[in-house]
Amino acid sequence: MKKDLCIISFLFACITLRAQDIYTSGYFTNDSGPKIAAVFKNGEVILSREEPGRDLFSSAMVIDTLNGDIYWAVNSNPVGSISDGYSYVMRNDEILLENVFGTGINDITLYDGDVYAAGYMNDIYSSTAAVWKNGDTTPLYTYAENKVRAQAMGVEVVDGVVYACGYYEEGLNYGCVWRNDELYAGGYPAGKVREITCDDGEIYYFVEDYNTIVYQSGQELFTLNTNAGHTNSTSDIKIGDGDIYTVGFMGWNDCCVWKNADLLYIHASARGADFNACYFYDHSLYYVGYDYEDHGVIFKDGEQLFSLKFKYFYDVWVMPSPLAVEEIKAGDSSVVYIYNFFGELVKTVCTDDNNLSISDLPSGFYIAKRGKEVTKVFSTKVE
Repeated sequence: MKKDLCIISFLFACITLRAQDIYTSGYFTNDSGPKIAAVFKNGEVILSREEPGRDLFSSAMVIDTLNGDIYWAVNSNPVGSISDGYSYVMRNDEILLENVFGTGINDITLYDGDVYAAGYMNDIYSSTAAVWKNGDTTPLYTYAENKVRAQAMGVEVVDGVVYACGYYEEGLNYGCVWRNDELYAGGYPAGKVREITCDDGEIYYFVEDYNTIVYQSGQELFTLNTNAGHTNSTSDIKIGDGDIYTVGFMGWNDCCVWKNADLLYIHASARGADFNACYFYDHSLYYVGYDYEDHGVIFKDGEQLFSLKFKYFYDVWVMPSPLAVEEIKAGDSSVVYIYNFFGELVKTVCTDDNNLSISDLPSGFYIAKRGKEVTKVFSTKVE
């Protein structure tokens, strides 16, 4: 390329940041109509998928921060036997990975340009846990063959190694974690491992029984605290600023957020909301779900942002809003702060130059701030 895209220029108009955008996946409907799988932006439908006579929902989503593409899983509910359901992965508004009848997708992730999906394959009498990489199927091993049920419920890729979590059934449910296609941890009796995440090369997951135990790379860390000995059920786990956050509910109606082992927020007034997913962004925790009065709900740090009738949220992703151009006088600061697209500070430079090279940073979107000036740039690393 003739133009070096690793140079940020402050020679022209200054621009300021607006608020973040909250993306969710799930479905919407009316009182009697079918479920329509959808991706929402700040509560408004931006992508949808419907099929006559079928209830569809989106169980998971991920956004490619390099180009803004939205990958989202679509599932059809079974209508006859367990083999009648099916699933596929969308990229924006086109089908990217199409699976066959008898499959379900519970989670998706991106790694090094590849798309990974985790879920299960059904036949008439049983199900097999599976991970798909760009549509290619890898069945996941369990201790004995022909389990009545097995599902992969979450997936993460760390340095090219695929970790999936879920459960298999042998009389009881046994929670487990797979490393590639072999068992890595488990089985945890009477439990399920619903979600897995990674941070600094370590994997974190929780085992859900009557109480929830959080693990780091196979080692038990702590049990989530509850009030008055209530049982709990958890749905998602994320790492933020060195702390571990989980979301779910306690007892019958109290929806909760835990920070490490302790209760952080209790939303007893959320009309029985079930929190399904969380996302840590810019030092804040966002979490979503729905209540029993048919409202999709979105929270940030204990405060409800949205309650939307006939919308139901299963996953959440947060991105900075497009930058709004505003003609203002340039600041006179000589300190330039560089943030990645997740809002994390990655570089600080002292300079009076109007042009700044970021060729030492990986390719992707960055935000540079100097005084009152804010500039967004897509950087292609120059080798």
